[in-house]
Amino acid sequence: MDLIRILLSRCATLFSKQKLDNDLDEELCSHIDFAIEENLKHGMTKQEARTVALRAFGGVAQTKEAYRVQRGLPFVETLARDVRYSLRQLRKWPGFTLTAVLTLALGIGANTAIFTVVQSILLSPLPYHNADSLVVLNAHNRSGCGGCAWPGAEP
Repeated sequence: MDLIRILLSRCATLFSKQKLDNDLDEELCSHIDFAIEENLKHGMTKQEARTVALRAFGGVAQTKEAYRVQRGLPFVETLARDVRYSLRQLRKWPGFTLTAVLTLALGIGANTAIFTVVQSILLSPLPYHNADSLVVLNAHNRSGCGGCAWPGAEP
């Protein structure tokens, strides 16, 4: 059940990134402000208190990035970013876009036609009742029939 909750939560973050980023910024700032106040109570100057608090907290940018990776679906976000980039490039180069689309259309059409023929000729059953029991008998004798009893055969 936790897995479903986590997945739904991560999917919901795809649509509210800005709000979550703002909430994260506020939370990080409040943690740093609390640490600064604590350092001021210990007799440090404001600049020293801030420097010590930031050093003790660690990298703010790294913390934000780790949270973003944990809260979202990095694969979906990367895929969406790549698709947007691809569409921008295709819009920028219309000649390449036309060539790519025509090549894909011809390739997909040819594959569809070939596989349709293969399906209808080779893979689909024959249109006879009990088609799987049909047998083809074929005999070849290079030196003649050699005494067979077929009509018209030479002994």
